[in-house]
Amino acid sequence: MLYFPDSPREVQNHLATALRKQRKARKHSRQKAAEFSGVPSATLRRFEATGEISLRQFLMLCAAYGDLTHADKLFSATGPATMDELLATHRDSS
Repeated sequence: MLYFPDSPREVQNHLATALRKQRKARKHSRQKAAEFSGVPSATLRRFEATGEISLRQFLMLCAAYGDLTHADKLFSATGPATMDELLATHRDSS
């Protein structure tokens, strides 16, 4: 399924949902996920409910349930240099 976020909040919610699906696919309770990742179960509960989590803890979850190798590439691609370019890119994808 293709995913085109409209806002950082949508990305947060999408990532939280993806983590929850991955956790459940492995049949991990939040407590088991906490032990597996090193992220407290209360933090997992908050992340899955709200999308809110620290970057360090998010990366810990990526290492445990996903692919941490792509994290350093987030800022390597050349993106829009001006606000007009950013808006034009967003309009083109709509």
